[in-house]
Amino acid sequence: WLILIHTLNVYINKRKIKLDKFVIAAIALFPRLRENRNVMKVILLQDVKKIGRKNEVKEVSDGYARNFLFAKNLAKPVTPEILKSIAAQKEREEREKSEEYQRYKAVVEKLKSLELRFKVKIGEKGKTFGSVTQAKIKEVLGKQGVKVEKESILLEHSIKTTGEQKVKIKFPHDLIGEVRI
Repeated sequence: WLILIHTLNVYINKRKIKLDKFVIAAIALFPRLRENRNVMKVILLQDVKKIGRKNEVKEVSDGYARNFLFAKNLAKPVTPEILKSIAAQKEREEREKSEEYQRYKAVVEKLKSLELRFKVKIGEKGKTFGSVTQAKIKEVLGKQGVKVEKESILLEHSIKTTGEQKVKIKFPHDLIGEVRI
């Protein structure tokens, strides 16, 4: 405290400001007074840099909330009704994620029982004319009732050989299924 008061005293003397020691002590205590600032709970309506993401409840200073967040329609004050609606929305989102996970898990199980066959012309020396690509695999899977994106079929190179091969297909929620070709 003494060093802080001395530093402020030197600064004030350089500026030739006349203040008594009580005012200097009050200035030195100012950071402590800021710790007890008024805070307000707000719900973010959009992602706000260095504050939080959409639909999060955050504590911010009331001035920041009134002058910036509310003015730019980035947040609104938290009320009990809003807290209930947020809880219901989070529960609904969790339920939807769970249902989606179950759907994809069922697709992965269905893929285990599928066997895809492709007709490719073969030359005299066993060389194939044409190949099995991601697009062809997607097309055949679509006919089988399995909708996948071409990019989710994990095939490094198109298949140019005969015989059985397994191809991995990636789904959301880090699920990976295999289909026999």
